[in-house]
Amino acid sequence: MQTGPYIAERLMPKIIAAYCERAGLSFRAFSDEWVLRLAHGDVTRWVVGYKFDLNGSAASEVAQDKVATYAALDAASLAAIPHYLVRSLPHELIHVRELHLELDGVPVIAKPLQGTAGRDVSLFHTVSEALAMIRASGEPAWALSPHYDLQTEYRLIVLDDEVLLAYEKTEATERDGLKLFNLSLGAVPVDIENDGLLAQLTDIARQVMRTLALRLAAVDIVRLSDGALKILEVNDGISMEHYARHSTVNKQRTVEVYEAIVAATFR
Repeated sequence: MQTGPYIAERLMPKIIAAYCERAGLSFRAFSDEWVLRLAHGDVTRWVVGYKFDLNGSAASEVAQDKVATYAALDAASLAAIPHYLVRSLPHELIHVRELHLELDGVPVIAKPLQGTAGRDVSLFHTVSEALAMIRASGEPAWALSPHYDLQTEYRLIVLDDEVLLAYEKTEATERDGLKLFNLSLGAVPVDIENDGLLAQLTDIARQVMRTLALRLAAVDIVRLSDGALKILEVNDGISMEHYARHSTVNKQRTVEVYEAIVAATFR
């Protein structure tokens, strides 16, 4: 079983196994360490891929769906990058008129509705070009967004209203005119040293978590060319494999984050 990009020798299962041994928790791995069973007495908790037994199933579904996430945040008057749903199936009606009303005259970004790690994210000059690609793809559902000139991206990992980790993603990868801030594609994580900015980002991330009824998530916030901050995406899976490999300090922080999450699953 695999529900995310393949990484050989994942760190997370080893970190969790070591913590369970110290904390007196039972640990067993299945499916090439992609499914983990943790137990204490008659209480069992699961970790699947990078998802922990903390969020409600419906809230988790919202976080995985880029369009649903945007709709919920927009309804709460939180500034977020718009995402509009498009389906590739030819017999299903596509809301072409609405898409053209919202996105005509600007370049657009297409991404799989539930994709991660920058998978198949592409930039198009027009809505029509994006729709032509989508109709020819094998992916059933996509999200379209207006293209913004992103200056930087921040990630905050939040657990029960506490920010466990916050960092800026720098040195974005350029791909066909598109900036990609994914660590898996070469971006570099650096600490946020501006306390005022960190406080501002923390406030936004907490509002996101409360709006989506999430206990645990990674909130991605971007800064636009005009200086505005907008919520880009929310990830209920916590992957820190690439972050951890940047330095020994990052690896220790990764250990601390995962240990805090596992402890929370038994509270």
